[in-house]
Amino acid sequence: MNKSGLIAEIAKRTGASKAEIGRTLDAAMAVIRETVAKGDRVSLVGFGTFERKHRNQRIARNPRKPETPIVVPARDLPWFVPGKEFKEMVAARRRRATSRGR
Repeated sequence: MNKSGLIAEIAKRTGASKAEIGRTLDAAMAVIRETVAKGDRVSLVGFGTFERKHRNQRIARNPRKPETPIVVPARDLPWFVPGKEFKEMVAARRRRATSRGR
């Protein structure tokens, strides 16, 4: 599902217009991006947590030239950790799909 599919599904479930849902979704994503960029966490209970993680500088290797080290600089990355309910829902669907396939 892409963004327009998500907007259409939310509009169908809520009865609100697609335009209104689109503006709301854009605003929510902007708030999450700005908050995480500042270094704060955004926790949505049952869904997950968005945060900024720091990766230290490291040495990587090119498999074709393993003797030549490549320095990967330190950087901050967005990070998402799914919530307990979200993980359980995905795991339950996977178990059902696996058991049907046998």
